[in-house]
Amino acid sequence: MFNISNFDEIAGVSHGIEAINPCMVARIRRAADSLNRYEISARLADAVTEAADAAHTRAWEEAQFGEASADTIVDCEYFDELAAAWSLVAIEHQLINPETILPHDGSVH
Repeated sequence: MFNISNFDEIAGVSHGIEAINPCMVARIRRAADSLNRYEISARLADAVTEAADAAHTRAWEEAQFGEASADTIVDCEYFDELAAAWSLVAIEHQLINPETILPHDGSVH
């Protein structure tokens, strides 16, 4: 999952996902065109939840077996990219405000 320490890195994630997986970003943007702000927020929340679940599964497998399975690693990477793509779309639709993300010391966690 994302380990972003300050807001400057968020911009890198947004631009990075466009470079890493432009087809996914284009697909998410097309889907978002027919959604209202609440539906986009719900999709973003779902993507973040799925990314967190995949990261926890990967961490559990690594702790139990010393390494995660190939399927788990692929799932984790896919859901991270999906969350990044929905985050980018949410930023473009002005649903995410930097001041609300990092209100204190610059850390997300």
